[in-house]
Amino acid sequence: MSERTGIDVENIQVVAGDTDRVPRGTGTYGSKSTQIGGAAAGQASEILVDRAKEVAADALEASVEDMVLDLEAGSFHVTGSAEPALGWAELADRLLQDGRLAELSAETDFKPAQPTFPFGAHVAVVEVDAETGSVRLERMIACDDAGRIINPLVADGQVHGGLAAGIAQALYEEVRYDSEGNPQHANLVTYCIPSAAELPSFERVQMETPTPVNPLGAKGIGESGTIGATPAVHNAVIDALAPYGVRHLGMPVNGEKVWRAIQEAQATT
Repeated sequence: MSERTGIDVENIQVVAGDTDRVPRGTGTYGSKSTQIGGAAAGQASEILVDRAKEVAADALEASVEDMVLDLEAGSFHVTGSAEPALGWAELADRLLQDGRLAELSAETDFKPAQPTFPFGAHVAVVEVDAETGSVRLERMIACDDAGRIINPLVADGQVHGGLAAGIAQALYEEVRYDSEGNPQHANLVTYCIPSAAELPSFERVQMETPTPVNPLGAKGIGESGTIGATPAVHNAVIDALAPYGVRHLGMPVNGEKVWRAIQEAQATT
């Protein structure tokens, strides 16, 4: 919105999750916040600029077609003449005095014609101790294409969090029950969640392939880390166990399962 209106990002307030002010919406699931919500915000910004040009043209007694927005200054002026100029605050103040502030607003819905299709590839390198069954993740390389990246820092955080969750599913997290249906992992003492100590520094390969489905060219990225990391890590462990005759092992492939699988495979050979 800032790059479309020239309003400093510090002066832009985002109201999220307030159903009193946002009458409709379907939530943020499916990694669609940026590709749908962001696209709607972008379109609303363009509508807002057009309405602001009408207000500025009226104030400066000029034609709307001759009005331009100086994005660096965040003000409107006539083509070819930087002065006089009216900023957003001045326009809002003029409308407020006339009781017309609602004119400087925009609302829009964005409904894409089809879903986007992100893609990527994950590679995991593991080390398995055949004597104890211990599994150590040595490297995790992830390439996740999410179209145009709007905020690189947020995108990195999404991927990193997804990788940690996906790795946890492959190696650590498990819910088991006894023969009577009682959960055996009722607290975080017995339910294993990895910390930074169990995880390597993730290596992320940057890639951007804009999609034509929305004006931003953005795709989803929220779940990409979990989708690729889990099978990559699981397959790496199975590949390491292949010389011992192990062809399949259910997740999580933790030390106990790996050790038992090796013992069983050796007992049958």
